[in-house]
Amino acid sequence: MKGIEKKAFITDLYQRTDAILNLAISQYQNLNEEALTFAVDEQSWNIAQCLAHLNTYGHYYLPKMKAILAKPNEVSLAPYAPSWLGNYFVGMMDVAKQRKKYKAAKQHQPQVKDVYAEVTEFIDQQETFLKYLKAFERVDVNKVKIPISISKWVKLRLGDVLAFMVMHNERHIDQIRNIQRAHSNALTERTVPTTLAP
Repeated sequence: MKGIEKKAFITDLYQRTDAILNLAISQYQNLNEEALTFAVDEQSWNIAQCLAHLNTYGHYYLPKMKAILAKPNEVSLAPYAPSWLGNYFVGMMDVAKQRKKYKAAKQHQPQVKDVYAEVTEFIDQQETFLKYLKAFERVDVNKVKIPISISKWVKLRLGDVLAFMVMHNERHIDQIRNIQRAHSNALTERTVPTTLAP
């Protein structure tokens, strides 16, 4: 598969993550509990659950990224070359290509105890992720590999993991937009006075 220029690859992921962070700061942390816990139906997640789900990925991958950066790494500006498996996982998350729903693995099922804490943690994780992305500009994102969260036997290139993290975040940000839209419609219906038939 054709490589992607390293700086362009990291810059793209950085800008997309920064946009997500700004959205979380400007919108999500200002939502009340009703908005954070509103769900379209009993089978659907609410905003807090979406963020809690994303936070479980941060719990797993961010420490592994930190460990990589703590070690001496050979400087490399080589283009990022997606692996076929990495490309497959990233493509699964791309809502622009397909909107098939996937059941979250057991370790990524959202367990929300405090809705506001989930928002705060999500913001903290995105800030940390941005720092790591910047640091990875000089790390070989093809050579370094990370075991995926759902199977320690399967490893992906660091670049694949970074691309997956951002695309996965964007997938659930899109889901949150849909929840916000549904909540707004529900509030409108609640406030519109009912006209009695003559």
